[in-house]
Amino acid sequence: MTLVRRRTAAALAAVLISLLALTGCGGDPKTVDLSGTVVDPPYGVSDVALTTADGKPWTMSKDTTKALTLVFFGYTQCPDICPGVLSAIASALTRLTPEQQAQIELVFITTDPKRDTPAVLKDYLGRFNPTYVGLTGDLETVGEVAKPLHVFVDSGEMLPSGGYDPNSHGTQIFGINAKHEAPIFWGAETSPAQFAADFKFLVDEKPEHLKGPNS
Repeated sequence: MTLVRRRTAAALAAVLISLLALTGCGGDPKTVDLSGTVVDPPYGVSDVALTTADGKPWTMSKDTTKALTLVFFGYTQCPDICPGVLSAIASALTRLTPEQQAQIELVFITTDPKRDTPAVLKDYLGRFNPTYVGLTGDLETVGEVAKPLHVFVDSGEMLPSGGYDPNSHGTQIFGINAKHEAPIFWGAETSPAQFAADFKFLVDEKPEHLKGPNS
């Protein structure tokens, strides 16, 4: 093969590789089996403000700016499901690179605000992962924040404090993207490995649209 032909072949190969890369980025969406349940169309989120354990306002429609914000409703005196979920997600995060971890935030919204004071929330969540964010507000406000995600806090089992145990009817962990939409949720039985695989896809690919089974 002459030098000219070699250079031509190399140039054509480079063009082909570039086209394949562009197809992967901007063409048909990558197919992947997710452990989470896809919501299509996605759930919207509330613009009602809650308060972080540090006393700062936090709104789901404005402050979910990372590639993936995980939202979980629960309470610190939950004996089993809440700590199980928080531990599983903490374990999943250790399976990711620091760059991937930096694109994910977990917020824990208490459904027992009378007992889950900001100090209690901060101490509790710090046992699982120091990056976890605790959110609180009066029970009515928490209920308003939960409604767009179809979590009806006041239909759970009432606690002695006047709060509610949402685990009596639902244990979803919602994934919210940077467009402030919730296109996916996971059940409490999801394993760390399953969480990690889904998280990697969602933060690396940042899919514009997740297709549900009936899409």
